[in-house]
Amino acid sequence: YTWPDNPYGLSKIENEKDIAKFAKEHNIEVTILKPSIVMGTAEHPYPGHFSRFISAVIQTHRRAELVRRKIEGSLRLPVIEPLFRIRGNPEGKLNLIQIDQVARGIAGIEKAGTFWLTHPDPPTLQQLADWVGEVIMVRMKFEPEFKPTPIEAAFQKMTAAFAPYLQGDKFPSNLHLSPPITKSFIQETVKRSLYLDQLPIKG
Repeated sequence: YTWPDNPYGLSKIENEKDIAKFAKEHNIEVTILKPSIVMGTAEHPYPGHFSRFISAVIQTHRRAELVRRKIEGSLRLPVIEPLFRIRGNPEGKLNLIQIDQVARGIAGIEKAGTFWLTHPDPPTLQQLADWVGEVIMVRMKFEPEFKPTPIEAAFQKMTAAFAPYLQGDKFPSNLHLSPPITKSFIQETVKRSLYLDQLPIKG
């Protein structure tokens, strides 16, 4: 979990403690499922929280129309790609897992226990930034500390809820055979999310 950086993580820990106590008092077996950030599949991309973070980058740079034109193949003129720094750990890993892997993991559970429905080898934050940057035409760079420009400071404030996830995580995993989270999957997820107008982007 992201606690102590994220109160949400603490709430999950406390809930698990309560469940364990209840199970012991009533002599029952329980199963606890611990998924990470659940994504769609290559065939059916789902926006979710990951794409909403990217939406915030696009909104900050007022690039929605440019990105849509690029996806549609109607963008002809060269576009200046601004450097945009985001406070975070570039080598930290963001645990993304496709929903079909989560479903298979749940279906394969045969006994009570705690199961981490997470990816065994997720991409780093900088890898994700590079892959997404090619689509939205913004050169995103994760840095632990820097003096932000006004636009970087505004973005940091707007996306404060995401900050704990930008330090990386080291979750265990029970889904050891999950396929890799690839560049093409991430880029297709971003493209589908934007093209289908599933995100509240203005610009």
